[in-house]
Amino acid sequence: MSTLVANAQPGLRALVVSALSVGALAATLGAAPALAADPHEVSQAVLDKYNPAKEAIGKRDFAGGLKLSKECLQAAKSAYEKFVCTSLMYSAAGNSGNYNEAIEAGESLLAMGDTPAATKLQIQKTLATMYPRVNKIDKAIAMIKTYTATSGPTQGDWAMLAQLYAGQRNCNDGMPALEKALAGGRQPDELQLNAMNFCANQAKNTAKRIAINEELLKRFPKKTSYAQLVNIYETDQKIDDTALAELLRFGFDHDWLDDEHDYVTLANFCLDVGAAAEAQRVLERGIQKKQIKSAGANEKNGRLLEQAKSTAANDKKTLEQADAEARAGKNGDSDVRLGVRYFAVQQYDKAVEALQRGLQPDRAARIKRPDDANMVLGMALMKLKKNAEASKAFAAAKADPRMAAVAKIWLNAAGG
Repeated sequence: MSTLVANAQPGLRALVVSALSVGALAATLGAAPALAADPHEVSQAVLDKYNPAKEAIGKRDFAGGLKLSKECLQAAKSAYEKFVCTSLMYSAAGNSGNYNEAIEAGESLLAMGDTPAATKLQIQKTLATMYPRVNKIDKAIAMIKTYTATSGPTQGDWAMLAQLYAGQRNCNDGMPALEKALAGGRQPDELQLNAMNFCANQAKNTAKRIAINEELLKRFPKKTSYAQLVNIYETDQKIDDTALAELLRFGFDHDWLDDEHDYVTLANFCLDVGAAAEAQRVLERGIQKKQIKSAGANEKNGRLLEQAKSTAANDKKTLEQADAEARAGKNGDSDVRLGVRYFAVQQYDKAVEALQRGLQPDRAARIKRPDDANMVLGMALMKLKKNAEASKAFAAAKADPRMAAVAKIWLNAAGG
């Protein structure tokens, strides 16, 4: 079975910082404060450092501005002087990416009695974005709770809290916060879906995990979501064997298979349904990618590959005769088997013709698995870039409960 890629979240720092841009952070830090009109409130020693520091920051020389603002603070004596110099230091440190010093300066400003309330609120909001950058998640959460107690939480605040809780693997607090962040029908982004997936796994909610990974696969198609679905369907909630094979075909089509068991399972299925050339491709790719043992290292795999090659070679010799016989009869199952053989040799136009003929009302009665016939038809149409028609075929397959889950995945991929 597939290795469980599981619900590992990104690293704590990366998870939270990913949502923060340098530009957005710079905007929240604001400009350095203007000095009071009365020059007697500021000593010449402070002015000698303050003015060049402010000029450096204005020119985006944040390292130089930080050095000068520290010197400004060393020269400061009055509370006002300390406020303006610390404000400079806060702006320069934050914009230069020196978050530890920016946090220290921001916390000092919050502790100053003369800092205006509006300024304090802005500093609190900015510190909440800085704390995760230095792995102080608890402080970030506490800061958000502090300023929202005054200003009231926005959906953005709930989203940040949800993200921070996700970094802590805290589903009890994270999921309620995420629900509030997504209120009003907002779509979750990829990080939020991954957080939901982790919590669904923690709660052993298989149905929810399936739904979340289906959405991830539809909107953010990646191997990790596919691998989790395969794992679920092979272990927690087993699906029909034919449906599993079509799920493995989806992985092979996207080059997402990485487990020997899955390669071999798909190859055996292809041989069973008469798609020997496809079985050969599956095994040869697995061997080439060193994801299954080669014939020399595994006798069983070697026999299976030789069987696929031999059967595929014989199929090519009899394909024209099988086509003529299928056209002459009224047995839809013969048409479907022919369509599968054409699909296996990558003659997708002929596969579509045979499968559509077999699914006609006057021929379809003898088809053993109409759902699978529609699945292969949809795949062939996708290969021909006829996604609208493919969607109709997958929708027809989805009507059969045995194929519903997997048909939905292919249907999403076709844009249906």
